[in-house]
Amino acid sequence: MSDAGRSAGLRTIFSFFLGLMLAVFIGLGVYTFYPAPEPFADQIQELDDNAREIRSGRPATEMTIEERERLQEIQDRRFELREAAEEARKPWFLRTSIILIVLSTLALAVSLIRADQLPVISNGLLLGGVFTMLYGVGWIVNTEKSITRFLVMTIALVITVGLGYVRFVRRGAAAPPTAGPAAAAGEGFADIERRVRALEGRLDEIANAFGRKD
Repeated sequence: MSDAGRSAGLRTIFSFFLGLMLAVFIGLGVYTFYPAPEPFADQIQELDDNAREIRSGRPATEMTIEERERLQEIQDRRFELREAAEEARKPWFLRTSIILIVLSTLALAVSLIRADQLPVISNGLLLGGVFTMLYGVGWIVNTEKSITRFLVMTIALVITVGLGYVRFVRRGAAAPPTAGPAAAAGEGFADIERRVRALEGRLDEIANAFGRKD
């Protein structure tokens, strides 16, 4: 493998790794400063302690009918509390998804700054924004509000298409066309031809001057 190919491969790996690290950093930051709520956690823990006391390490065959009925009641109550807690966390899922999409949009916007001068860093930020947006969109699945879910998905799609257009289409159209090897060679031959013609013109002038003197 040539040095140019090896360098291009290393740049690609670094950009991918930077994007992955950025997505993990944003995800951990959101969970650190906006943690998931834990409703009914104390009540569920109390039910678990009561069930542990009733069992006391004994198998179900050694328990009385009253103890087995009490365990069943505890299990039913714990199941109800867990469902209620899951329902109470759905607004948090939605808000977290919106926060992640906003942060991913910022990462995508920053990737457009000096993209030509810092292509490796820019590509890493671009991948990080894409990974974060995919992660944020994944939280929408945990919500049951179909209209809200559709709106968030629409916003994410519009942002992705808009930034992609600015990054790849608009910048590509604004960039001046670069001369290829064939164009450079053509210009070189044309310059040589101009010089040869100028030299021939001077020789003709010298010859004409000597002819008039004779």
